[in-house]
Amino acid sequence: MEVSLAATVLALTLTGMIGVIEAGSKMLDLSRRQTQAEQIIHSELDQLRLQNWTTISSLPSTATPVTSTSLIYLDPATTSNFSCTYQAQQVQDAAGNTIPVYQVTFTVTWTGVTGLTYQRVGTTYVGQNGLRLSYQRS
Repeated sequence: MEVSLAATVLALTLTGMIGVIEAGSKMLDLSRRQTQAEQIIHSELDQLRLQNWTTISSLPSTATPVTSTSLIYLDPATTSNFSCTYQAQQVQDAAGNTIPVYQVTFTVTWTGVTGLTYQRVGTTYVGQNGLRLSYQRS
């Protein structure tokens, strides 16, 4: 009786530990991929800031896939399911007049090990006279 009770407790403990290890593995994967997505966004924002005003003002206002090489700096085994798009729109003041500032938004999307789709968004404002500002949200 004592041995069977000990075996039952051991089996329940091992089952619980397997669940904890699985959940921890999923969280580590998500964290790693969020960091990679942030690196992609920061790389794209930095490349955008190097562009001249003519290039900035001609950016498309619809979601466009990124064609730069920012993904090559990351591990190809883990970045193969990342995609990055961007779109720009000219900012308007309170009166509705367009001003020489563009809001450029980068969206990185990926699929985690659980099969769920995640995305990370980074936005920057680029002005004709040197305004540079960015923020991110998950």
